[in-house]
Amino acid sequence: MLARVLRVPALRVPALRKRLLWTLLAVALFRLGQTLPLPGVRVGAPTDAEASAGDHDGGGQRLYGLVELMTGDGLGHLSVLTFGIAPFFAARLAMGLVGSLVSRVRLLAAAGDAGAAAVARLTRALAVLLTVVCGAVVVAAAGDGGCVPLTGVCAPGDQGPLYDGADGPLVAVALVACMAAGTTVVLLLSGLIRSRGVGDGLSVLFLAQLAAVVPDQVAGAAREVGGGRGALVVLVVVLALVLMTGVVVTVVQGERRIPLQQAKRMIGRRALGPTPTYVPVRGGQGGFAVMIPASLLLLVPGPVGPWLLPAYVLVVFAHAWLRAGIEPGAVDLAQRLERSGLFIPGVRMGRSTAEYIGHVQSRIGLPAALCMTVVALMPVVALTALDAPADRFALSATTLLIVASTAVGTALPAAKQLESRAALHTYAPLLR
Repeated sequence: MLARVLRVPALRVPALRKRLLWTLLAVALFRLGQTLPLPGVRVGAPTDAEASAGDHDGGGQRLYGLVELMTGDGLGHLSVLTFGIAPFFAARLAMGLVGSLVSRVRLLAAAGDAGAAAVARLTRALAVLLTVVCGAVVVAAAGDGGCVPLTGVCAPGDQGPLYDGADGPLVAVALVACMAAGTTVVLLLSGLIRSRGVGDGLSVLFLAQLAAVVPDQVAGAAREVGGGRGALVVLVVVLALVLMTGVVVTVVQGERRIPLQQAKRMIGRRALGPTPTYVPVRGGQGGFAVMIPASLLLLVPGPVGPWLLPAYVLVVFAHAWLRAGIEPGAVDLAQRLERSGLFIPGVRMGRSTAEYIGHVQSRIGLPAALCMTVVALMPVVALTALDAPADRFALSATTLLIVASTAVGTALPAAKQLESRAALHTYAPLLR
């Protein structure tokens, strides 16, 4: 797919060039907002305090590294975009849970484009509300104890992260308002990428956030190991990331094509059909959807116990296999085929078609689930072979899964969008 896109240089196509420039501009503004400090925050306070944040147990260090990934280190530096895209992810997860429990929200989500737009507005409002609540907690903790919650960053001595005159309720309200405005800016930048740029806005911003944080974490792991093994850690991490991404792209893009035929129809005096076609059945959809939550088992406080790894593998394999058997639903697909007048040669319409499609999905889902389980084990096996420290072991495994899932989820839609627009540019003269 990327090879077909690159045949038409993007910089020579005005429409693609403009979209790429809008995307780069949004990413640059996003990263700038994650480095600019909030008003009243001492610029050197978090940086000077990082040395005092190193004496933590393994569980705390894993938690701090995960928070750094999700916020782009904006929380540790108390930047304008303090929480990055984390509030929107939390809001989307909360709306998903509410939709499964509240019938009104579920019906609203199924009400077409208007309902989806209403759910999106509720999700954005909830993201800003979560920012206000979390921002109030962060400002109160930073003002009282001089420590930024969930980051391990504490100002040395009596110097807090805020200036001496930056106290009082008005200052706290101003800081929380700036954090809420930062979340709104992130949502606006995401919408800008979606409408004028390339790819999904939040995925592109999250990938840019990871690209800014992950190299520092890998370098920190290499320094902690030390010596020549540090360079080996970096090499193994890069190779594991490349292999994971390649395997996942192969599994996600792979499909089993079930041949279909359409019954012959008479339109006037002309007979139409049978027209051969096919329906694709994929088995690797949604594999990463559970890998990242399952990898949080490796981040529990304390040493990585012997029961964690089997539980992690079992959760990933069971979810991938069950997800392959129900997505898309065999019964719904069989009903849509029957309404369209399509049938599988040699298989009766209705229940027999649904059973056949379900059988194919289960057959495809088993090797796909095995491949996803291998992908989930790649970072664990690689870091275990290097005898990495337990805290770095768990954090790096989760980091690699997050990076690989974000890269796949961002690159594939962006490549499809570029391919369609490049094809439109190529064949536009023929359509005139």
